[in-house]
Amino acid sequence: MAAKSEWRPGPTVCRCCLTEGCYKDISTEYFWMGKREVYAEMLKDTLEVTIAYSKAGGPNSNSRLICESCISRLRDATEFKRQVVECERMFMQHLDPGSSSAAIEAETEPVGKIKVEGVKLEKSNSDDDFDNRHAFGDDDDDDDDDLDNQPLTKLASKMPTKESVDLLDLLDNSKTAEKRKSSTKVKPPPPKKAKSKVEQVKVKPSGSKLTPKPEKKKKEQNPMTMARRNAQVIVQYTTAYPFKLPECSLVCVYCQESLATTDFRIHMETQHEEFKIRVAFAHLNEGYIKVDCTDLKCRTCLEKFDTVENAASHLVDAHKRQIDLNYDLGVQPFKFETDQLKCAMCPKKFATLRTLSRHTQSHFRKCTCEMCGKSYLTTSSLQHHMRFIHSISSEQRICEKCRTVFDSPEAKRKHVSESPKCWRYSCRICFERFMTSTLRNAHQKESHGIDKRSYVCPECKMVFPDMMRYRVHFKINHTDEFFACACGRKFESKYHLEKHSVTHTKERLFSCPECSKSFPRKHTLIGHMWIHSENKRFECKLCNKPFNQKVSWKTHMKSYHPELVDF
Repeated sequence: MAAKSEWRPGPTVCRCCLTEGCYKDISTEYFWMGKREVYAEMLKDTLEVTIAYSKAGGPNSNSRLICESCISRLRDATEFKRQVVECERMFMQHLDPGSSSAAIEAETEPVGKIKVEGVKLEKSNSDDDFDNRHAFGDDDDDDDDDLDNQPLTKLASKMPTKESVDLLDLLDNSKTAEKRKSSTKVKPPPPKKAKSKVEQVKVKPSGSKLTPKPEKKKKEQNPMTMARRNAQVIVQYTTAYPFKLPECSLVCVYCQESLATTDFRIHMETQHEEFKIRVAFAHLNEGYIKVDCTDLKCRTCLEKFDTVENAASHLVDAHKRQIDLNYDLGVQPFKFETDQLKCAMCPKKFATLRTLSRHTQSHFRKCTCEMCGKSYLTTSSLQHHMRFIHSISSEQRICEKCRTVFDSPEAKRKHVSESPKCWRYSCRICFERFMTSTLRNAHQKESHGIDKRSYVCPECKMVFPDMMRYRVHFKINHTDEFFACACGRKFESKYHLEKHSVTHTKERLFSCPECSKSFPRKHTLIGHMWIHSENKRFECKLCNKPFNQKVSWKTHMKSYHPELVDF
């Protein structure tokens, strides 16, 4: 494609066709249909073209974008080059390495002794000659349905011809001889005799021995499938004990018993010394299995290891186990040496098992959303994210339970309040659902005698009545991920720090459009706006007096009905 005669330079211009639109970075690593793509490398390898950048500087000097149309054409060129190289390699295995042709003698009844001349490849511009199977990742060479129906005898003559020849027909003649029908005037031999004669074809290169038949190209393996196979071998032959996390404790994959982190290994060693490997993976539809590697050893020789990678190398080298080290091992390692929850791959600490699990997954995420930058472990998780997050507009909302899309947040709130099946919290005993955790906890205490759970900090042993207070305490006091103010106070998030900073700056950036009164925080302005609304949200049911704001209603209740106040 020639460059456009009229175009506007800018940061959103494709470097290959000078068009504007939605692009990808030409030097960023992407994954398409399970294959790694870096478009700058593909341009260099296929077309020997290197994208240059201006040395003079300027706003557009480092533009490095490529459009989807050029990406598609670059993929076709890359696949076609790979196809031609592979066909040439296979063809040359049947030829004399020191010559451009080979003498092939065949004895058949109708044509006698035939000499097959070397055939030269002709350049073709027809799209029909391109094997589209490679574009969709299908590399199965056993499919001969796309081969033409010309007989092999048409490829042989005493004088070389300029007719183009399908190389796959020439190389796979032993497979396709029975399928082909003659289209020439020469009478073909009977099917049985043709098969026996074709088997007698002898290749005479410079040596006297027959050239071995090339091996079939192996079908490209799915990385996730190979990772799962590696994980099965590791779980079977090492003391990497698998578990799952549907609760706030480790759950055994064999007997479904919930256990504390320090009791899990004792349970596995005493109760499940013998196990069926398929049961360990029955709960896992996709992704990598979680394993406890606190005391990792080889089950055969009892050698100890610090990492799963060392254990896998030992299984391959010492015991010849079937682990393909070219692929991921398919396990997420955890270590529970004490009550403290630390990542097995980095020095970070966490307050709960769920936050530790989510962090551990981040070490294995390879599928990145091009629109928002979020990463996921599997392509199906990324597709799920794209379908339910980016397929709706910014004003729309989606219900996390039933996946219904609503045009506004108010419509979603109304749906959730009227649909008990979409309520977020459920009872652990009878599985009844509730809108809030407070209602759920009250139900569990009244109906099942379950007191509200308290949370003990593993670092300082302080006890907290709810998870939120425990998380804030742990992050501020036992990690380095807090946000500090110049006055010495620490906060769990940047939002809370900015909310606190206005006490020092005295800024009032949020003004009421009705009365011009200003406020330091946005949520304070939102609460103030109800004063100007005709809708009275709060009402005293004893004296039927309405109020715009909750604080006014609370003040009224404390002043006139203190016996009913329970907050």
